[in-house]
Amino acid sequence: MNINDMDMGAIKRFLMIAETGSINAAAQRLHIAQPPLSRQMKQLEDRLGLKLFERGKRTVTLTEAGRLLQNRAGQALGLMENTIKEMREIDAGAQGTLAIGTVTSSGATLLPKVVQAFRSQFPGVLFQLWEGETTRIIELLNNGSVEIGMVRYPFDTEIYESIKLPNEPLVAAIHRTRKNSWGSRPDCIELDELVGKPLMIHRKYETTILEHCAQVGFEPDIVCMSDNVMSILAWADAAIGVAIVPRAAVGLIPSANLVFKTIVNPCIETTAAVIWLKSRNLTVAARNFLTLFTSIHLS
Repeated sequence: MNINDMDMGAIKRFLMIAETGSINAAAQRLHIAQPPLSRQMKQLEDRLGLKLFERGKRTVTLTEAGRLLQNRAGQALGLMENTIKEMREIDAGAQGTLAIGTVTSSGATLLPKVVQAFRSQFPGVLFQLWEGETTRIIELLNNGSVEIGMVRYPFDTEIYESIKLPNEPLVAAIHRTRKNSWGSRPDCIELDELVGKPLMIHRKYETTILEHCAQVGFEPDIVCMSDNVMSILAWADAAIGVAIVPRAAVGLIPSANLVFKTIVNPCIETTAAVIWLKSRNLTVAARNFLTLFTSIHLS
């Protein structure tokens, strides 16, 4: 007998008989007449070419082949039922894997609150988190490694759908031993107070910073240009200079040495966004995540 010829309904009815030990009792539970059930079991035995029952006057007992079928069929049906349940949960966004790519600063500050709320609703979803700079996150989106990306402008709005996040000021990360000499105000530092100070900046903000400094009338003393926010924060922690980073980077490294001051007059801002490919359908889990993200951060 080919496995494709197996009647799953007949297998379920066989399991009911095996459980009750009686064709009559099984027929009552199944709400069918006994004679058709008996015929179905005989047809199942004929198809298998095996005897499954030893029939008594009122009860039946399983043969060795019947006991094996009871064990294996029970496992198979349980697996099938669990698989169907998991498929339905995936379809409802309650199961599966959600891959997110994020720039380091935004991922550390914006994601945890959303993930915490998301997992309270959908605890069966597994997260894969990828970190990198905007160009790296866009590569991961394009090759399908992630569904959702948290990046900083600019990006191609013709290719990606997006949720724009509020503008975010750049801040100066200053070693506490120099905080008094670098800015007289406790929470802010004017851009012209950075004249002649060794600056460490992210490459993404180079053009913006140079343009703003030119407006104020000076050329910044840039001692380090990096594509990693964590690296320039570590250098600031070592008192090498002042790191210019997005406000979301505050607290990225555990250090009591750094004081963060918002740059003003003029304020220099950056903008982040959550993006996904227009050409690719999102999973239900991803759509649920975006809905929750919007309600938490943009409401």
